[in-house]
Amino acid sequence: MYKKSLFVISALAMVSSNIFAVDELEDIVVTAKSEKSIKDLSEVVTVISAEDIKKINATNIKDILIKTPGIIKTAAGAMMGGRESISIRGLDSTYALILVDGKKISPTDDYIGHSDFQYSWVPIDMIERIEVMKGPKSSIYGSQAIGGVINIITKKNTKKLFGEVNLQSGFSAAENGGDETRISANIGGNISDKLSLFLGVNKNEKDATGGVGTTAFGTPTNEATYIEGLETKDLLAKLKYNFDDTQSVYASYIKGEEERKDYDDTTTYDLERDIYSVGYEKSFEKLSFSLDYSKSEQEAAANSMFATYTHKLTSDSLKGEAKISMIEKNYIIIGAETSKDSYDRLRQNGSTQYAFDARANAYYLQDEIELGDFVLSFGGRFDDNQKYGSEFSPNVGIVYKIDDMQRLKASYGEGFKAPSVTKGSNGFGSGSHAAPYGNDNLKAETSKSYELAYEFYGNSTTFKSAIFKTDVEDMINTAGATGDVRYINVDQVGTKGFELGVDYDINSNHTLNVNYTYIQTENKQTGKDLTYKPEHTFNIGLNSEFGWGISTYISANYIGEQYSDVDNTDKASGYTIFNAQINKDITKDLSVKLGVDNITDEEFDNNDPYYLQRRVAYIGLRYKF
Repeated sequence: MYKKSLFVISALAMVSSNIFAVDELEDIVVTAKSEKSIKDLSEVVTVISAEDIKKINATNIKDILIKTPGIIKTAAGAMMGGRESISIRGLDSTYALILVDGKKISPTDDYIGHSDFQYSWVPIDMIERIEVMKGPKSSIYGSQAIGGVINIITKKNTKKLFGEVNLQSGFSAAENGGDETRISANIGGNISDKLSLFLGVNKNEKDATGGVGTTAFGTPTNEATYIEGLETKDLLAKLKYNFDDTQSVYASYIKGEEERKDYDDTTTYDLERDIYSVGYEKSFEKLSFSLDYSKSEQEAAANSMFATYTHKLTSDSLKGEAKISMIEKNYIIIGAETSKDSYDRLRQNGSTQYAFDARANAYYLQDEIELGDFVLSFGGRFDDNQKYGSEFSPNVGIVYKIDDMQRLKASYGEGFKAPSVTKGSNGFGSGSHAAPYGNDNLKAETSKSYELAYEFYGNSTTFKSAIFKTDVEDMINTAGATGDVRYINVDQVGTKGFELGVDYDINSNHTLNVNYTYIQTENKQTGKDLTYKPEHTFNIGLNSEFGWGISTYISANYIGEQYSDVDNTDKASGYTIFNAQINKDITKDLSVKLGVDNITDEEFDNNDPYYLQRRVAYIGLRYKF
């Protein structure tokens, strides 16, 4: 079956769809693969706009996502250098699929221990919006999407020439280090009637914080690293050529370079990342199709006392997709894709220590049917993995339109996650420093997810609520004594909870947004909670527009108590972070902002289990045309 993939993909290209065709409609969610507006989707979706992002002093997408319902901040493994990660509804970040303009990126957190590199693929100032699809329906995206899908949509080409320049500096309350600077610029628009371009560049610098502490071996030092420093350089280029109103070709390229540094200025990781993409789109009255090829590469050169090698990750994907609306009251999507993921670990002398690859094909179908006050959707994905065999993951959803403003939704879906090529290979691993060996006998993880939601869309108020439950079978974990630790299928894990979100326009000048997430997690083998998964997370923000071009945004983010060990004997206390920002339009094109994050300089007692970002005051300038 695997060898038939290229034939099937090519055939689908003749009847496949443009994944970006609905992007022109403001209320349409690209990631949901639907022509319905957000309120008529059977899944719960969060859309974060560029305007929302500007209110947050974010350095990567993780800083943005943790302000949304259902997503919580968690530790990236051993919290090396203050690295943080995300959890969608209680599942680790490795169960969330991150896309850039609908294309997969290399999942570094599934290959590199304690990694948070996957949150820096796209500079913040080049993001048009972020779509987050959680729960059962995300299974149509296949392996790694058990928890949800995060689609980062970059700024798009427009007919009118536009551009902007952003400058920002931040000053930390940390005794040593923590200051940051950022500069970015972009320009886009039509070069001719048929050709459009977008080009953006970005540079970030953040000093490491540190001081008195201990080394990795427990010896005292005055140069211990609390939160690592970083320097990033990014380039984004997009081209699109319209043959006519019905067909076009496009290409894009993202280039990134990043250095991670300890407090003593030692470079611990040197990263390079690239995403290449080309595609063709064609639309008819009731049929549209596209064919898309993308390739993402990332090299991460490690330099520490435990690791002096380079991780090289490559993901290739060819996809064809069709959107068909020929049948009355039906909207059908059919697609297929073939992919190859490769991992190489290179020694300092350039020789290869490990080299693994995994190939897979997938075929998916979804039908959305409107029946009076009901919208039914059902579909499924068939994964054909070269090593782990075939798996069908169905999903079904229903929306009941109570009236023009209210929706009741329910959905169910099953998911499939193949082990990464390193975890599923006996040849991987050293066994030293508790580094696990791979295991050829691993089975794929599977899941069952349920969701019930109620949503209200009023003139001044939007209210969303959802109850959810996910059970994961054959979860991959590690076991064994030091020197013989390896990956095994051992855990059955369950997560359940609910999330609430309200956006309320108090009046024409003031908007309040509030969300709350409650999550229970359980390792069913031990009966213990999962680590770094707070039960309670609460976010509140008030956006105000005053006269004279002045606007403000104040917010508070509460993270509840969480266990930091698998035996549930160590519990970290909850904490609240307060933030404030004021923006002033100097002219119609030039604005200045001032802000403070973590106003009260909150931290864990004795910085246990990890260091939080200290208070930062910042100033920024933005010029647009």
